[in-house]
Amino acid sequence: MGDAFRAFILAGGEGSRLRPYTYTIPKPLLPLGDRPILEFIIERLKRHGVDTVFISTGYKSRYIQAFFGDGRDFGVQIRYVDECKPMGTCGPLSLVRGQVKDDEYLVLLNGDIYTELDFSGFVAHARNNRFELTVGFLQRTETSKFGVLQLSNGRVLGVVEKPSVTVPISSGIYVVKGSALGHIPDDTFFTVPQLITTLIARGVPVGAFEITDYWMGIEYVEDLNSVLKRLNSGSPSRTSGS
Repeated sequence: MGDAFRAFILAGGEGSRLRPYTYTIPKPLLPLGDRPILEFIIERLKRHGVDTVFISTGYKSRYIQAFFGDGRDFGVQIRYVDECKPMGTCGPLSLVRGQVKDDEYLVLLNGDIYTELDFSGFVAHARNNRFELTVGFLQRTETSKFGVLQLSNGRVLGVVEKPSVTVPISSGIYVVKGSALGHIPDDTFFTVPQLITTLIARGVPVGAFEITDYWMGIEYVEDLNSVLKRLNSGSPSRTSGS
């Protein structure tokens, strides 16, 4: 599995797109069968060598802390980071700056993702290329709802009916080198896109890693159902290796 690494899970959001369920339960605790989303994430990270997980909490934080405790029952050590106010997808990292060494690599991910990603391979890619920040991405094909005109000098040369284009999209999973935390302002709402822009402006290379394993960002009820269907089909099993 290579060198050890730790993880930082963002679990402080209100999950407004999944209301009314999230009126009573924070989104990371919504069930996929008999276990919550966040448990699947932690299990996957542990399988790939993570022994310490930071979890930033905000909305209904006491529910998450009551369920996972110190992490002992899940085979990891959990340290909670309290967002007293919303801090975006990157701002909470400033709260652990003193606990992360400059040469350490940290997986950063949203707490509403189900994935079968090889996290150790992702981190190895970031480490081998010495990237300060590495963005996990997926290829997605988008189909236009419209016919697209081909124009030249005010004339129509042709029309393509509802063309498709394949684009790389962010997965909400990143590998952050400890030294990159110095670019994140204190006590400020700060996002990963802002960090990317800041690093590029300062001449710091930002890497990309294509995720080809199963991935689902859980934003809507149909996303929950899609993952549940996959789990019920027996793919993957709880003991699968990668």
